[in-house]
Amino acid sequence: MSTMQANNRIIYNTIVLYAKIVICMAISLYTVPLILKALGQSDYGLFSLIGGIIAMLAFMNGAMTVSTQRYMSVTIGERNNVKLVQVYNLSIGLHVAIGIVVVLLCEALMPLLFRFVLNILPEQQYDARLLFHTMIATMFLQIVIVPFDATINAYEDLTFFSVAGVIEAVLKLILVLALPCFSHNRLVIYAAAITAITLLILIIKYAYCAIRYKNLRLSLAAYGNKSLLAEMASFTGWNTLSSFALMARNQGIAIIFNHFLGTVINAAYGIATQVNGVLGYFSETIKKGINPQLMESEGLKEHQRLVSLTFAMTKYSLLILCFITLPLYIEMPYIISLWIGDAPAYTVEFTRIILILSLLTLASTGLMSAVQSSGKVKWYTIAICAVLLSTIALAYVGLSLGLSPVTILYIACAIEVVAFFVRLWFAHKLNAIPAWDYVRQPVLPVLILATALGLVMYGCTRLAEPSFLRLLITGLLDVVLFLPLAYFILLTKDEQHYFRKLVGKISRRGKRIPQQQS
Repeated sequence: MSTMQANNRIIYNTIVLYAKIVICMAISLYTVPLILKALGQSDYGLFSLIGGIIAMLAFMNGAMTVSTQRYMSVTIGERNNVKLVQVYNLSIGLHVAIGIVVVLLCEALMPLLFRFVLNILPEQQYDARLLFHTMIATMFLQIVIVPFDATINAYEDLTFFSVAGVIEAVLKLILVLALPCFSHNRLVIYAAAITAITLLILIIKYAYCAIRYKNLRLSLAAYGNKSLLAEMASFTGWNTLSSFALMARNQGIAIIFNHFLGTVINAAYGIATQVNGVLGYFSETIKKGINPQLMESEGLKEHQRLVSLTFAMTKYSLLILCFITLPLYIEMPYIISLWIGDAPAYTVEFTRIILILSLLTLASTGLMSAVQSSGKVKWYTIAICAVLLSTIALAYVGLSLGLSPVTILYIACAIEVVAFFVRLWFAHKLNAIPAWDYVRQPVLPVLILATALGLVMYGCTRLAEPSFLRLLITGLLDVVLFLPLAYFILLTKDEQHYFRKLVGKISRRGKRIPQQQS
């Protein structure tokens, strides 16, 4: 594939994925107040606490997908179909095994969590335990889905991936709309239905892979390659552990909050992480569009292209999230009141800080993929786990000393900055990513531009009282100021060329539609 074809493929994949996320984001945001109203603040907080492990599983699931995709993309680059069949089969077996281990571990820890850690009202205990079992089942299915997601991503067949995502989002919307029809046990019914939807999506993706990729047949003979099995198990295990640290950091904070402050504060934290998860669709879209070719570049030994894609992934992810985040951060109090109404305490503060935390994490997104492409992730994982998990210990000590939960989240942001430099060091060591160039090119310019424009926009909004009109003006300022400056200052000439080409294609396609209809 030529460089021009590869870039065109990235553009196409990005368009397809963004069509998906716009739909999924709208559905997800629409359902939050409906679920909050149907369940109530206490039950919603309980679902966010226990069911939040599924939301946090997106990180763990994503890392395991990257693990399998890394081997598939590198093998595709090597043009080795026999090894490709082996990778496909071994990945399925590995993830079934991982799923079983996770289920057993969670079930074993459940009595300890309920007795010594979680702060749950007595009348909620029965529902909470049923919810926990149901979420474990959903987690198992999410883990088993990973090899099929990775296969679809590795072949860059992202049209189907997007369609499947929309189907899942629509089914969850139907579930939420039907929830008020049940007068009792809404929380358990909701969780059980989520598990059923996840099982349906697993069946659809398995069937698609079986029909679409005839060369990837199921074969027990693949398990005879014990050296490849050991290599994949080691890489998947370490990479999953790294993702687990990120999940444990986020969900660990929720558990610490619950332990000291009860389930209602988990409702505020759950809303904040829901908003962050929706916005995370955008960065994940960039990652899914670029990751297959970044991994394939490692297999083809094209180091310069790997470095270029590493920089591009970080820059585009930060640009998109900054563009969306600026008006949201500034107008957050009004948006929460318009969206949720009577929101739980700390909702605005939590949402704002978690948006900052998300931006800090995105500054490392290209580094994470680069390190994963190398396959040498053992010491990287150990270092990142130590850094991220220190947040939980600091949160416990901080709340014990009487610090506010808002301060705890600021501490998490500070720890994420430390994690950035750890990832940068490993990417430089393992992939020869030029450290200073990475900071100077994709990271600092975007953050400086976003901060400067944010201050200008904030100053403009102080001239009027919060209202829907002011929200529209803030959004307009974001479009008028951020997009042109980002285009002319932050994009290279080649990137500007591809952007103009993309706009031209969309414009020509739009002109042809009316002609065809007439």
